[in-house]
Amino acid sequence: MKRKSLLLALLLCTILVFTACGSKEDVQAPEEPEPAAEEGGGEEQPEGEAAPEGEKKLKIAYTCQDLTNTYFVDVANGVKDRCEELGIEVNILDGRADVANQITAFENLTAEGIDGIIVSPIDQTALEPSVAAAIEAGIPVISGNQLVEGSQAFVTVPEYDYGFAIGEEAGKWIKENLDGKAKVAIFDYPELESIIDRGNGIEEGILSVAPDAEIVARQSANSTEKGMANMENILQANPDVEVVACVNDAGALGAYEAMMAAGKESDRVFIGGLDAISEALNKINEGGIFRATVDIQPYETGKLFVDTLLEVKESGPIEDTIVIPMKVVNASNIGDYTLTD
Repeated sequence: MKRKSLLLALLLCTILVFTACGSKEDVQAPEEPEPAAEEGGGEEQPEGEAAPEGEKKLKIAYTCQDLTNTYFVDVANGVKDRCEELGIEVNILDGRADVANQITAFENLTAEGIDGIIVSPIDQTALEPSVAAAIEAGIPVISGNQLVEGSQAFVTVPEYDYGFAIGEEAGKWIKENLDGKAKVAIFDYPELESIIDRGNGIEEGILSVAPDAEIVARQSANSTEKGMANMENILQANPDVEVVACVNDAGALGAYEAMMAAGKESDRVFIGGLDAISEALNKINEGGIFRATVDIQPYETGKLFVDTLLEVKESGPIEDTIVIPMKVVNASNIGDYTLTD
């Protein structure tokens, strides 16, 4: 019995020793990759990424004015898809029409040490310190749509010319269909300084072709909701308004809804906007009172933003303004566009 007890005790000790050794190896295992990381130059590769030695995946950000505006949705999609094509990580940040959100975004992105920032500013002046701080930290920054001074590149459509294009189209409608006379409402957006030029371009474009047209209202509307509400109010004071020209398609679509609800569907009525978003193109194709928009290819613009930022990152600032091409879209050329349901 004593011999059996001694053998059992020795067997238990042996098991405990092996168990303790196995536990020690499990705890230390996560520390083993350290030498390999040093051999790779200290660069930590993203999880699951087979990036070349010494390289890491770029990460950029796009902060835009307001993603309730369908134009910026299309631009953001272009940014996102171009980044996906190039293997770049991207963060899309909605300013929600409040410059404080964009200032906070810049602070966070600068602290993070991101590889580049694209900004479509809500307030150009207010963001100047934020842009300067990012560039000082070695982060390239480009402006899209409106310029923040100090940015290293600027991609835009000339605002006055952009507005003039739809204004001129509305003026042609007045001249050809309304004997040169009409009561006109303009939707602008003076809250954004640069858009003032766009609104002025609309008014002067109309009057350049139809000098006898009467501008009875000029109100701020950059969204469908504001466009609808403003159009309802305008119709109460001026029920015979027949032409509405807007600084974007979102406001124009709101005007369209209000005019249709008021029974204003007529061969005399013209509604036009800017940006050539899919919903506006579909309305033009229907042949109703939404007659025209101006195409600046927002989706392709988003891709251009990314390519411009990468060029700045590679070669330095670009002094000349990069101009986005534009063209009027109406019943005569709507067939050139691929429409969505």
